[in-house]
Formats: sequence, C-alpha cells, structure tokens
Amino acid sequence: MHNDLILPVPVLTIRQGRITPALQQHNMLLQVILKDLGYPDELVLSAESEDSAAQAITEHLPNLIFYRVADHSNLHFLPQIKSLYPSCCLISIHENKAAPSEILKTVQNGADAYLLSDTPAEQLFQQIKCILRGGAVLHPEFAKLLQEQLTSKHNQEINLIFNSVEIQIIEQISQPSSEVQAALALNLSEYQVYSFIKNIFRKIYILHKNTEAAAE
Repeated sequence: MHNDLILPVPVLTIRQGRITPALQQHNMLLQVILKDLGYPDELVLSAESEDSAAQAITEHLPNLIFYRVADHSNLHFLPQIKSLYPSCCLISIHENKAAPSEILKTVQNGADAYLLSDTPAEQLFQQIKCILRGGAVLHPEFAKLLQEQLTSKHNQEINLIFNSVEIQIIEQISQPSSEVQAALALNLSEYQVYSFIKNIFRKIYILHKNTEAAAE
C-alpha cells in the first residue's frame, strides 16, 4: 500500500453492539489503512454509543463515518447521522456472512457505501480509495438481490429509478463479474462504474425515503 492521498479531515468509526473477532481485526486493519492514506492518529476518532457519536459528528464534522452494523436493531441511527451531517460519506461495515438484505437496509437508511469485514488488506485499501474519490463497490450477492428486485412484479418502482447503464451494471456484477469486468463489457472506465454504483445507492435511499413519506 502507498500513500497518494493526504486528507487532514477527521474520520469517525462508530461501534455498537457485539464486536466479533473478525470485526475487531477489521478495525485494526482499518486504522492502518487510514494512517497510510494520510489520516494522522489524532484525526481518527471513535464512538461506542449514539450520544458520543452525535457529539463527535457535531463537534468535528468528519468527512468519513464508518458504522459497524451488529444487527438490524441499530440501523435506526443511520438516518440520524445523515440528518446531523448530510454531506458526510457514511459507510456501513458488515461481516462477510451478512445477508444482502441487511446491506440493502443500510443503503435504504442512508449508507453511501459499504465494506465487508473479511476483505483482504490491499483490496480494502483500494475500496476505501474508491469511496474517497466519490465511488462505491458492489458485490455479486448484493447485485443479485437488486437484480431480483428489478425483475419482480412487486418492485416495479425500483426498475423505474435506474437508467439503462445502471441496470446493465447491476446485471453484469450479479453474474458475477467484477467492476473491472463490468467496465470492459460496457465500455466504461472503472471510475465511471464506481460512480454509477454510488448513484444506484443514492437512488435506493431516495426511493426508500419517498416510500416512507407516502406511507405516513
């Protein structure tokens, strides 16, 4: 790994609930990667409760917020984070065994991107760089869930919000293909694919908010 980004802006990790050995190991790796990316130790903040997290967000305005998802019971805090600091980049962290439906719920509640805890170090480094540059990654299992929703008669709303390129990206990665393979197949750059993926997540969030508002 090498440092080509110097970002002297606070970053916050929020840890709630049970922290498994896999998540603890991932946390240590994340600290190393953030330091390698140019974040000094004093700007890497942590919180272990909603109150301390809210205080840290209000006082320090971290540009990156990592939120470790223990279970569905703590997803209610994601919209509050986005309400406290709408321009932050909110990243949920899941164990590799997390169901795609869990990841979908974090995106619906405001996560701009997500990471898996067992991702190898160099790959995780590249994924965080991708997020810092305004993109997001998509794994085959999650893409497959989105693909199923696109073809479901009961979820036509989700089909309407995506453009043709976004739909093709979902189809490519659900096969499964990597973002690199999707870029080659669609004659796009990798950066464009990552940007489209982040836009897909943003549209899922907006659709969910509109659905909730309509139900009230």
